Amino acid sequence: MPDQREDGAAQRPLGLDDVAVMVAELHDVRGNQQFSVKSRELSDQFAYLAGVHPEWFAPFQETVLTELELLEGFGPSFADQCVLLHGAPDRCIDRLMSVPQDRWSDIGVDWALAAIGTPAALDAVAWHVRNGGDRHKYETCGIWIPPTGPAQYRFTPHRRAVFLHPAATMAEVSQATHPVGLPVHAVARDPDRTPIAWHYLTLRLAEVPGLPDWPTERVHLVGPRHECEWSLTARFDEHGRYHNEQVVADAEEFGENDEDNPDTLLPDDEGDLLGWAELRPYDAGLEYRNGHIELTPGVVGTAGGPPFGIYASPTCDSCGRLMFHVVSVEHHVRAYGDGRRSLYICEVCRSVTCNATGWN
Repeated sequence: MPDQREDGAAQRPLGLDDVAVMVAELHDVRGNQQFSVKSRELSDQFAYLAGVHPEWFAPFQETVLTELELLEGFGPSFADQCVLLHGAPDRCIDRLMSVPQDRWSDIGVDWALAAIGTPAALDAVAWHVRNGGDRHKYETCGIWIPPTGPAQYRFTPHRRAVFLHPAATMAEVSQATHPVGLPVHAVARDPDRTPIAWHYLTLRLAEVPGLPDWPTERVHLVGPRHECEWSLTARFDEHGRYHNEQVVADAEEFGENDEDNPDTLLPDDEGDLLGWAELRPYDAGLEYRNGHIELTPGVVGTAGGPPFGIYASPTCDSCGRLMFHVVSVEHHVRAYGDGRRSLYICEVCRSVTCNATGWN
């Protein structure tokens, strides 16, 4: 195995020999993923592998998926598993389907099948849900199970790291491809009536491979004045400006007089929090820790990939389809609120949902 760094984290894998050792060490963390230091180190190493050299894992796909004691110790995030296990052969699916359903979650069969992503694997996921499996667990990871047919990915597997750069003026923000801190009138059709109070990020969709066809070039991640958990759904006009906005928030959590709270930050008070985002592919320059890349200096989130899988993904209020995950960023992108901010779209009904969740 690679040596330990001074900060206690394992160095990143260097080649196929290191990957073989990592796979063998999965035996040591079996059944103790939550508390094992070794498990956390291996998860970080597998995350690095998914981001930089997923081809190094290809020779070990079948071993991990068919030797269930190894799969039970396999602990990277679902997003990383989607890269490492993608396209595994059908014989792996046959082995996973032989596991009794009451052991699927303990071993990780459900995530593994969803991560493989082949037609046979997505058929198996749909079968599992229709025969008593946990629909909610799949949907928090962006997997939709329609009334008939196979399960469907509601995300693109292509991920981009979102780097934040400060901007000195609003002119610089307005000219950016992915601006951070636009005025409300730039994103809302009726700025005097909209509940939108805060612009987090505008994303140019063409820069994230695999997103659905969309009638406007860019979409906006915005929020109301609430600081914590909320959901904002909107339609948009030909210029991409939002209208018919609807906000759902817990009045007990936020307080009925949240708008009068002097401690609540106001956009007009924070005009210096301006910037622009840069999207970069996952590479060796990122810090892969704790199932995400946000310990990398300058990184505030990920465009593409599945949602984090901690909170329920929104469903379209018109068609009931699980909405398509576009981007998730930390609130630090504008230093307003606390937690993550995410953007979803329904390409069929042409609607967007922005939401805020906590950290866990």
